[in-house]
Amino acid sequence: MTRTPHSLRAEGLSLAYDDRTVVDQLDVELPDGAITVIVGANACGKSTLLRGLARLLKPASGRVLLDGESVHDMASKDVAQVLGLLPQTPLAPDGITVGDLVGRGRYPHQGFFRRWTAEDDRAVAAALESTGTAELVDRRVQDLSGGQRQRVWIAMALAQETDLLLLDEPTTYLDINHQVELLDLLTDLNRAEGTTVVLVLHDLNLACRYADHIIAMKAGRIVAEGAPVDVVDSALVSEVFGLPCEVVPDPVSGTPMIVPRGRHHAGRLVGSAPTAVDAT
Repeated sequence: MTRTPHSLRAEGLSLAYDDRTVVDQLDVELPDGAITVIVGANACGKSTLLRGLARLLKPASGRVLLDGESVHDMASKDVAQVLGLLPQTPLAPDGITVGDLVGRGRYPHQGFFRRWTAEDDRAVAAALESTGTAELVDRRVQDLSGGQRQRVWIAMALAQETDLLLLDEPTTYLDINHQVELLDLLTDLNRAEGTTVVLVLHDLNLACRYADHIIAMKAGRIVAEGAPVDVVDSALVSEVFGLPCEVVPDPVSGTPMIVPRGRHHAGRLVGSAPTAVDAT
């Protein structure tokens, strides 16, 4: 089956909460069929931007266009068939089981009477298997650990089988092993199906390793964007995060790797041997 290309972009987009502008006059175009990661310090507007792109927030000005049409002029079901979203703090109904929650990802693909099909069974089973949550299918979501719940929500987003997938801090609550497994899974999905994936991540090194395209934000504006190897350096990290650091090649992927310079290590040279004081 040939994937249909899609475009998602914002023009002059401003987003606000009450009278407080959080995202200010942004022009954004997400590369189709690529993995884009949005990074920035806390409260810089990255999660707000994602919510705006997913039409959870109505623009104060500007517009978000999906395949050239304003998302706010489109039917919700039409948007949901193309664009899937995992928000930062999703809420599950009391008492709902894992199987029922993941199954809700199939709603956009069902007809008026919501008849369940073999295709729905296949999509849900594949999502549960790929996230390692199949054994939890009969458990109540409220009884799971934070990491288990996060993987179940990701399974629901995957079951939706959209060509565009937006995830806000999907590695929250996951240990480092599950973080890497999730990002590998999203990369597999991107490479096998051509799914456009947009992530908000806090871990800069994982962002640089997995992103085809990175967007760095500060105070509601885009400071830099492009391939990580082209835009991520110590000057950018200092500007966006206020963090003195060294940027060196990741020994595994060759992508930029950020090495922070804390106050207790700022004077130590890379590769220098520890002194007697260092060793105590």
